[in-house]
Amino acid sequence: MLIFSAFRLVLRSWRMVLWLYLVNAGLGLLVLLPAYSVIRSETGSSLEYLKLLNHFDYTVYTDFRHTSGPAIDSLLAVGRWLGGLYLIVSIFFSGGILLEVSPASQIRQPFRLSRFLSACVHFFGRFFRLFLYVLSILLVIAFFGIFVGALAGYSLSEVSNEESVIYFAVGCVLVFGFLGLLMLCAGDYAKVLLFRRDENRALPAFIQAVRFVFAHFRLTFGLYLLLLSMGAVGFTIYFLIESLIVTSGWLPIGLLFIFQQLLIFSRVFLRVWMLATAMAVFDRKTAQSTLFQPI
Repeated sequence: MLIFSAFRLVLRSWRMVLWLYLVNAGLGLLVLLPAYSVIRSETGSSLEYLKLLNHFDYTVYTDFRHTSGPAIDSLLAVGRWLGGLYLIVSIFFSGGILLEVSPASQIRQPFRLSRFLSACVHFFGRFFRLFLYVLSILLVIAFFGIFVGALAGYSLSEVSNEESVIYFAVGCVLVFGFLGLLMLCAGDYAKVLLFRRDENRALPAFIQAVRFVFAHFRLTFGLYLLLLSMGAVGFTIYFLIESLIVTSGWLPIGLLFIFQQLLIFSRVFLRVWMLATAMAVFDRKTAQSTLFQPI
């Protein structure tokens, strides 16, 4: 199956996956270390914040917000900026990922950071424009969904009971959520199309990708949902393990840290696997074998 061939391509690119994981871990430390420093300086000798280790305590959080509001606001601002930086970095790395997981990539030469970054720089502009197009479409879908849901919910509330309104709201979430996932899936295939054909026009590529997804709907969207469900299962397993671990000492904290790093690594691996699967499907259906050659 295509998904297994893509999996093998990702395994062969393990050096790249490991490097991406280290970058993700480094970005996480940019948030973790300042947050730890602020908490230690603001709480002093108080041990109240340790209650947050095992579960979220709203009382502790509100007390901390009341006494150290400006410090928390600055941390949240840093978190927002780093979240935007993480998004840009993810877009930047897409070109290098596609190059490394390409079936004919330099006849499977070992991972070279210079070649990887060359592809990242080459494709960043068009991938960023593609991101803006997809984001605009998602915002339109969200606005339209909220508008239709609120209008229809208000109308139904006059003639139906509360249960019917809830069912309608759930139906709206499912329908517009499905459309959003469909656009995200098409965005991955648009990246592959831009990479394979080395095109600069992001919007026409996205339109072609939407047509491609609909033309091979069960294969493209089915594999996309399958990989997303794997990620959801991974998060569920992590939260179950996290709820069972009582962080009362260094050993449980160390175990929880290991599980967190495994989760981060699996997210990186899954993202690379999704792009590799999209490329495998695109290549199979279009018999496209051209390859971007970095300088």
